[in-house]
Amino acid sequence: MKKKFNVILLMFIIVFLLVAPGCKTGGGNGEDPPDPTTYTLAVWLGDGVEGTPAAGEYSYTAGQSASYDFQLETGYFDLTVTLNGEDVSDSGTVTMDKNYTLNASSGSSADLFVSKNGDDNNNGQSEDSAFKTITRAFQAAQPGDTIYAAAGTYNESLTLEYFGGNNAPITLRGASAAAAANGVPAAAETILDGQNSRTWAFWGENCKNLTFENLHIRNYTDVGIGFYLSSQITLRNLMVRNNGAAVVHADWEWEGYGIHMDMCSNIYILSNTAYRNGPPPGGSKEVIMGTGIDTFGCTDSTIKYNLSYENNGGGFLIEDGVNVLFEGNRAFDNNCDASADEWWDAGLWVDGGHDITIRNNIFCGNLGAGIQISDEDFQEPYGYILEDNSSYDNYYGIYIWNFGTNDWPPENKIKRSGNQFYNNTVLDVWILDWE
Repeated sequence: MKKKFNVILLMFIIVFLLVAPGCKTGGGNGEDPPDPTTYTLAVWLGDGVEGTPAAGEYSYTAGQSASYDFQLETGYFDLTVTLNGEDVSDSGTVTMDKNYTLNASSGSSADLFVSKNGDDNNNGQSEDSAFKTITRAFQAAQPGDTIYAAAGTYNESLTLEYFGGNNAPITLRGASAAAAANGVPAAAETILDGQNSRTWAFWGENCKNLTFENLHIRNYTDVGIGFYLSSQITLRNLMVRNNGAAVVHADWEWEGYGIHMDMCSNIYILSNTAYRNGPPPGGSKEVIMGTGIDTFGCTDSTIKYNLSYENNGGGFLIEDGVNVLFEGNRAFDNNCDASADEWWDAGLWVDGGHDITIRNNIFCGNLGAGIQISDEDFQEPYGYILEDNSSYDNYYGIYIWNFGTNDWPPENKIKRSGNQFYNNTVLDVWILDWE
């Protein structure tokens, strides 16, 4: 999915570096895009949950308040209410400033167990009667169930289609995903290993309400874990490393990813580590480069507290995203180097879309830009907020192009405050109009 520069643009960069003065900063003129007037509140209720509003989708005017109040029916327990994946009280009010998903579920779900010492002929309902494979557990799982995968190495690859339900999530929970800074696994991990021959650990299409946490995913040819046209997907505390080195699905325009989310909504990518994903670097301008954590065309996304480093390509990509929060992440030492062109990727590359907040992140030591912001397809993106980020020891601190100006774009396009760009090899701030 990632977009490449053509030879003419690269020649233009070289000429600009030879003749152009340093980047200027300042304002600019531009028309404000129309503000959205309505937002949607999607309500999902699990078994045994009653209250208001009922399950469904509701439209509200921007700034309007939406109240909710949920209770459990007799015989149910452990009411859990989440708003866009974050725990909230059983009753309250939401100010509609974006699209929200409200999920209320009970504790009536079942637990399923997987162990390397198990047997797929078991019922999976206790540690003593555990399944042997994660695949078998997913065949048995229903909305609200949690699959506990014991420590060990599982050589599996799962494809999920039209999987999951509206009422409650299906959760796969491993033993641990702790790892040292060099990616060496710690003890007692639940590991999915593709043995450099399987395509992915998990790939889902048209799925909803799934959670994956505390897993170590490694050595898959194309992608560690990914979803397409799916919603309400949470990826938490995953170690995703050494994936995407030998892409099989090149006709899908894949480039080798640790995490890949394509045309999804209400996704939560939280506290994951993406390490050494992507194909080995080469010497051709056509070389394919990967991404540690990649999102394309996703809406209502939260990407927080992740590490993405030493990937062969970029650290993070947000392409054509809408209503995205990118906060508290670190991208460092990523090899954004195409060899023939010196660089073309970034610690974080944002292209197109609108209403994207980039806050309190650190970008350092990337062989390319720390942050790259572009409008390659002339979509006239708007509503970018860039605040309190640090970008240093990269080729460029920040590189902005195709916004029709060699100065900072107007605030309706990129609003910035509190950022630090310093000690970068070539330029701290580089802005090109490209038109």
